[in-house]
Amino acid sequence: MLSACGPTPTTITLQPPEVRYLRASGQSVALEYTVQDAEGQRMASPRLRWTSSAPEVASVQDDGTVVVRKSGKAIIGVQGGRAKAAVPLELTILAGLDVRAPGADFVETGRTIKLHMVARNEQGHVIPNPAIAFRSSDETVAYVKDGLLVAASPGVATVTASLGHLNRAIAVQVVPVDFVRLGLNLTSYTFKKSGQSVQLQARAYNRNGAVLDKVPLEWFSSDASVVTVSPEGRVTAVGVGRAVVSVVAGRRRTAADFIVVR
Repeated sequence: MLSACGPTPTTITLQPPEVRYLRASGQSVALEYTVQDAEGQRMASPRLRWTSSAPEVASVQDDGTVVVRKSGKAIIGVQGGRAKAAVPLELTILAGLDVRAPGADFVETGRTIKLHMVARNEQGHVIPNPAIAFRSSDETVAYVKDGLLVAASPGVATVTASLGHLNRAIAVQVVPVDFVRLGLNLTSYTFKKSGQSVQLQARAYNRNGAVLDKVPLEWFSSDASVVTVSPEGRVTAVGVGRAVVSVVAGRRRTAADFIVVR
């Protein structure tokens, strides 16, 4: 189809779109192009004809806007006078992203984990060589390089994989290389009444029994109506009953029993 009349184009420069992954069928993508006349001046309203080699994949409107129908390849061509240009497009409607790092919840310092990454289009087909980007909430703890999750130092971090509009998060916990067990200063405790509290102290040990620093800990109460536990391990009596408070570091766990009598 033809646009408004104007001088005869001599040169057409056509640029592929920056967007690579699309959200859904029917999404529009604008092509950048310039048209110059015989004197090298840019033409504002040139007379152009646009074509698509695969309209079932992508059609093109009078202003050069591409409308994506499905994932696939198409060549978008444009002609004005004797000037021509074409750009090949490989269009992908991104429907799924799966990124996994087996063992990331308990990985020793200095180790690497190979990431398993699969991206699929709207037809369910695997997308070859997806350009997945990674960022870490704390690169001093963990980061991604060449498809490997690298455990840099003890701590916790969230590594996020991004492809187009999709994001996937991986929780990472890095522990010292010789971390073998957890210990608590108490194994059981009885509260005489609600409102009392006691401080639990957890220690991480290596194979030689030495205390390890910088092992990230998580605390849990089996029944918060009986006792609660703070992120620092302080246990507070809430109501009559019995509950277990656990401390977890990756796959290591230990616990203490608590009773509240009144």
